[in-house]
Amino acid sequence: MPSSQPAVPEDLLARLNPEQARAAAAVTGPVRILAGAGTGKTRTITHRIAAQLLSGAFVPSQILAVTFTERAAAEMRDRIAALCSELGMDGVSVRAVTFHAAAWAQVRHFWPHLSDEPLPEVLGSKIPLLIGTARRLNVDAGDLASEVEWAANAGLDAEAVAASGRDELLDAATLAEVVRGYTDEKARRGAIDYEDMLRLSRELMDLDEPAASIRDRYRAFTVDEFQDTNALQWNLLRAWAGDRDDVCVVGDPAQTIFSFTGADARYLQNFPKAYPGTTSVQLNRSYRSTAQVLTLANRVLGRRAADLVPTIESEGAPEALLLERADDEAEQAVVVKAIQTLQKADVPLSEMAICYRINAQAAAWEEALREAGIRVSVRGEGSFYSRAEVTQAIGALVRAATTAPPPSGTVAPPVVDAPVANPNVIADVEEVLRDALAWRPNRPPQGRRARERWETIEAIRDEAAGLADDGLDLVGIAEELQARAASGSDRTAEAVTLMSMHRAKGTEYDAVFLVGLEEGLMPISHAKTDEEVDEERRLLYVGVTRARRWLWLTWVQKRPNRKGKPVSRRPSRFLYGLGPGAPKPGAKKKASGPKQSALADLPGDVDEMLVERLRDWRRERSRTDGVPAFVVFNDATLLDLAQRRPGSRTALLGVKGFGPAKADRYGSDVLAMIAGRPT
Repeated sequence: MPSSQPAVPEDLLARLNPEQARAAAAVTGPVRILAGAGTGKTRTITHRIAAQLLSGAFVPSQILAVTFTERAAAEMRDRIAALCSELGMDGVSVRAVTFHAAAWAQVRHFWPHLSDEPLPEVLGSKIPLLIGTARRLNVDAGDLASEVEWAANAGLDAEAVAASGRDELLDAATLAEVVRGYTDEKARRGAIDYEDMLRLSRELMDLDEPAASIRDRYRAFTVDEFQDTNALQWNLLRAWAGDRDDVCVVGDPAQTIFSFTGADARYLQNFPKAYPGTTSVQLNRSYRSTAQVLTLANRVLGRRAADLVPTIESEGAPEALLLERADDEAEQAVVVKAIQTLQKADVPLSEMAICYRINAQAAAWEEALREAGIRVSVRGEGSFYSRAEVTQAIGALVRAATTAPPPSGTVAPPVVDAPVANPNVIADVEEVLRDALAWRPNRPPQGRRARERWETIEAIRDEAAGLADDGLDLVGIAEELQARAASGSDRTAEAVTLMSMHRAKGTEYDAVFLVGLEEGLMPISHAKTDEEVDEERRLLYVGVTRARRWLWLTWVQKRPNRKGKPVSRRPSRFLYGLGPGAPKPGAKKKASGPKQSALADLPGDVDEMLVERLRDWRRERSRTDGVPAFVVFNDATLLDLAQRRPGSRTALLGVKGFGPAKADRYGSDVLAMIAGRPT
């Protein structure tokens, strides 16, 4: 630590562990705090701000703390005020706000420097301005808004978007036209959106008087959750700081799970390059989870991040449980039984959470818990049955059931002791959903939000299929779904929480169940590149590190496909090597058909010796890493390597299935084998 740092009272630093104290004592200059899950990040931030005040480095009005949510900002304000009061600094108020709140306050104050026009209206949503374009392009308006937001967060205008090569929901040229039209329509209405707040605040920093005033007011910056920063926010922060370097950033690259919004962890990772002389501190002592939970968490990431070290008493704590079950009903049964067992041990329901990959999985879990008499609350989205598309789907089924005349010649069904499945009712359900909601089975659309909506409606179809298997007709299905929706989810605090893994960020519970951990769900099927798959691994890590004491990871051998037929599922590649109960490399299920490997019939121009060397190396590397061989690379990639024989990293990146992450991990060995050198 530089000797020029102002002196910080030792009794303040004594409250912290050595790494936290080192961060708190660095009250001036650039500071980067890499804070693992549960390592006391907020405690460190608040003590560092208190140290900035007690040391005389800054006065309260010169400090700006920035967060990504108003909830986090309110918590930080409260904790800073409480700590300052405890230290004898009553009435101290430090500004802790979101990026948008800080930027909008500046824009409002200095608006006359930007325009002679009245202060613009702030759009609550982009969708009303985009819905016509979305219909014309046959895409979801919410997904289109997300693409426009991505461009703004990346700091790209229409021309830059056209040159970006973006090809997600739309090709770059079409997206550029959408951005141009949206920008023009905002101008016509005299309106701005939330990204414009940041853009306009950045423009203020190019004007002498506003820039001087803002930089005179705020002289020290602290930014939390910095791994979620995008280009627009990074450029604004740099402009706020100006020539000064009193900037502290706090985050965890291992918890980067929002890249699809434009967040880029490289701003955190490369911060010392932008600010030479940075004091960098790694916090890895966990105050949340037992050693047993942390052991598994560390294995999820492997060498990708620093290990978390336990600090709480873990002797006698339960091991994390990895459980494979035959099907989804068996998976639900084992989780329900575990919850009931924890209840009997006086663990509150409010200290239990079930986390899944996609929101459409919520319906089955709500129903399983409700049937067992367990109260449930869905975080963030409300009950599955309260979602707009679910309400619309059930309403359409009810209308169809009450208006459709019975087929001519209908006779009463015979009385039987067991349910009789109706093979035609699901076709009726699908027809209703298709006509009312434009839903097409087996045809998921592009776009994250459109796909989530499609999956949610699919879940209703699946619920209906289960009821049809129990012998219910369309009327009975509609009545049962209506009853389930009417029962709702319990909003009291004493309930098991259901949520997606993305929603789980920032939470913690005594007991956590991570369910549905199979290929196609974890990682999600549309994660194609190495970078996307790595983000899915980090998402699992976030889920694991929500648990304090009890942790279950579950997956099934068979789960219904989109046609309702049970199909075999493979356990997630991320589960291999996690410990007792985890799937093992080389353990294969019986073949389900005549599918052949890409290596079964080699083309004549392929070096068979090289293929064997690559295959042998892949097998050994998969054992070393504790993963299935296909995770290293699949047969199609192996064959492409043998055919192309790349001689450089650049050429290697042209091989099918070989992205930058795999090139970093395996590239030197693969290139050596192709060149005939020892690995």
